[in-house]
Amino acid sequence: MPQIKAHDEITIIAPVENVWNVLIDIPNYHKWWPKSVNLKIVKSKEGISGTEFKANPLGGKSFSCRVVSIIPKKEIRLNYLEGIYRGEGIWKLENKENSITVSYSVDLEIVDKSITVLSRIISIPKLHSMIFKRILKGLAEQINFNSFSKLT
Repeated sequence: MPQIKAHDEITIIAPVENVWNVLIDIPNYHKWWPKSVNLKIVKSKEGISGTEFKANPLGGKSFSCRVVSIIPKKEIRLNYLEGIYRGEGIWKLENKENSITVSYSVDLEIVDKSITVLSRIISIPKLHSMIFKRILKGLAEQINFNSFSKLT
């Protein structure tokens, strides 16, 4: 089966707490993920481990993820458990001087036959990164919005 290995990151000038609070607020991902991803919470858990969400991309096929572990203010691990992919995704936060580097990496197996065929024509990892760059930009905008809202 074809695989997707991708890594995307953004540097955000904000305290780690601000970034972390947006990342662990999974029920509000819809505020900063592209609307075309159509994200829905399937199961919400206090402390986020065990929380499940499903993406139904416009014009695409769905997939589901579960939060399997967290290291506060450092890492969130996801398991892709249903739909077109199987594997792992990892959010990581790295403190830098006056900023935070936020990254998302995936190591996925494509289990859907039509996406497998499509992967022979287009680069699915590049497509994933293109979408994830928009998600990371949305994350930065949400953090800036939250910071600005607290000032007013």
